[in-house]
Amino acid sequence: MSQNLPPFAAIKAFEAVVRLGTTVAAAAELNVTHGAVSRQIKELENWVGRPLFQRHAGRLVATKTGTDYARHVGQALDILRDGTRSLSETSDTIVRVSTTASFATEWLMPRLPGFQAQQPGIEIWIEETREIVDPRSGNCDLALRMGTGTWPGVLCTPLMDEILFPVCHPALSEHVKQPNDLGNVTLLHDTDPQAQWNIWFQNHTPQLMAKNGHLFAKGPRFASSSLLLQAAAAGQGVALARGRLARTWLTQQRLVQPLPQTIHLGIAYWLVTRQDTECRKPLRLFLSWLKQEALKQKDITRLSTKTDPAPTP
Repeated sequence: MSQNLPPFAAIKAFEAVVRLGTTVAAAAELNVTHGAVSRQIKELENWVGRPLFQRHAGRLVATKTGTDYARHVGQALDILRDGTRSLSETSDTIVRVSTTASFATEWLMPRLPGFQAQQPGIEIWIEETREIVDPRSGNCDLALRMGTGTWPGVLCTPLMDEILFPVCHPALSEHVKQPNDLGNVTLLHDTDPQAQWNIWFQNHTPQLMAKNGHLFAKGPRFASSSLLLQAAAAGQGVALARGRLARTWLTQQRLVQPLPQTIHLGIAYWLVTRQDTECRKPLRLFLSWLKQEALKQKDITRLSTKTDPAPTP
């Protein structure tokens, strides 16, 4: 990789001259001689194969090419400075975690006191975002993500699998005894691409889906799994829930599973970390704890409160 980049000293000298306006000022900032800066500029021009400055009466004036290149160099140096600053400012007792609000609320937060009891000296900082935050950006140490785990440039370690099944308020369940009954109630939807109603219908009632699929796409939509579960618990309709996220709601009987049919998603939760970088000890401890928590609920079929029959042919 270094063979494709110019010498760093030449880059620093070039950026300083463009930003400060003179080689003298650049030399003073870099704590080198005026001649050293001039030599670095000449070396960089030879490396890129074109002039970056015009020389007028002993002064260097950036060409258009030089001005454009300086903008890119300045941005790159800013990123490097910010990354270095984040390293020096981040304590060895802090783990910065990026995840969705739904996963944090429904799965992580109820368990987090257990980790804090084991490791009272480690602070977990949680940032909620729906975007896939790249740990390489320096903005987080770990991203906990739902999805397929095919994100490029990062290390994706499987955490847990998942199942989907219908849930609703206990009173509404009296009106949902078989899949056909779903055509007579309101279906609730969220933006989770892995948890759409058409997936469930295609697996368990393909004939019904072929006949009334357009009807099953209708209904209120919510921005997160947590909002979806809250709407279902409020009696607004039937939701297709992730079993791991709905577990507490089912245990507290705020929601029930009216139908036994489930969909197994396979691995659906991932630990996303930097590639080719050794994790700091606090992060290693937190990753180990997350894997242990996932193993406590290894038999995912137990999340379903009903026996799942074979899909409808």
